[in-house]
Amino acid sequence: MSRYKGIIFDLDGTLLDTLSDIANSVNEVLASYGYPTHTKEEYRTKIGKGFRNLIEQSMPEDTEPVIIEEGLGKFIKAYHENYKKETKPYGGIVSLLKALNNKGIPIAVNSNKRNDYTNNLLRYLFPDIVFSAIYGERSGFAKKPDPQAALEIAKQMQLDPKEVLYIGDSKTDMITAQNAGMDSIGVLWGFRDEAELRHHNATYIVKQPQGIYNIVF
Repeated sequence: MSRYKGIIFDLDGTLLDTLSDIANSVNEVLASYGYPTHTKEEYRTKIGKGFRNLIEQSMPEDTEPVIIEEGLGKFIKAYHENYKKETKPYGGIVSLLKALNNKGIPIAVNSNKRNDYTNNLLRYLFPDIVFSAIYGERSGFAKKPDPQAALEIAKQMQLDPKEVLYIGDSKTDMITAQNAGMDSIGVLWGFRDEAELRHHNATYIVKQPQGIYNIVF
């Protein structure tokens, strides 16, 4: 029997490839101000700490706070139009989640993406998957790497944090897992590289979703 009885997944870069829709939306905003835009690859290191941080990281360093705030509003409008255009699950993710459901392993999502978009994407792209909890960025809960949401999910699963496996693609996820007292899996198909995951003490590293199943079972 597996030592892991519950699993928490990150969203962007772990379950879903959201890079193109995010990059296109931010670039629309930057272009509206005449600011330089960024390549899709450059956005890999900007995603993961919430929408506001994304806009701050994407605009020129000397941008005034009022423009950042205005740009955030523009981004939310642009992303609302774009967020379902190219976003899709990574290969092998749907079959992995179905297998975990079939095995009776509770699965949850903990993301720094705004809660409404997190829920909408999961319902849209995983209509047949049962999630025991979904925590996007929401009032009353600190963003990752604070472990507040991860610990609340473990509590809802009625599991000790040591029985829960935390899966993500970035240092933010690995630190969240450590802060929550959970083992972690760093995935290599996401937005960050293996060196970052190892440097931040990923318990396991996997190259394909099947590797997650093999660790759990």
